[in-house]
Amino acid sequence: MLHGENDSQTPVQEAFLLQQRLTDVNHPDHTLITYPNLGHGFYPSSQWLSTFGPVPPYVLADLYAWLESHSGLSHSVPTTTSTIGANTSSLNTSTTSPSKR
Repeated sequence: MLHGENDSQTPVQEAFLLQQRLTDVNHPDHTLITYPNLGHGFYPSSQWLSTFGPVPPYVLADLYAWLESHSGLSHSVPTTTSTIGANTSSLNTSTTSPSKR
C-alpha cells in the first residue's frame, strides 16, 4: 500500500486500519509505505489542497521494487529503491513487527 500522508480524499488513518486488519487476519505479505507531504495523487500537497501532477520518482521506484520482488522474475539490471522521506512498515511471514526505513 502506498499512501500520501496529506491525502485529503482518503485519510492516511484508513491505510493504517487496513494494515492492522491484514495483520489481524495473518495476511502473509503486505507492505505500507507512507509519504510525508504528498497528497492523494502522490503529488506535493498541503492538508487542504489536493492537486495532481507527475508522481515523484521515489514513489515509482518503491512501486517497481515491490512489483519486481513479487514477480518471481529476476533482471540483470540492478534497481535501487529510494524512499526519501517515506515511512515504511511491512509484514511478511518472517516478521511481525513494523519497521521504518
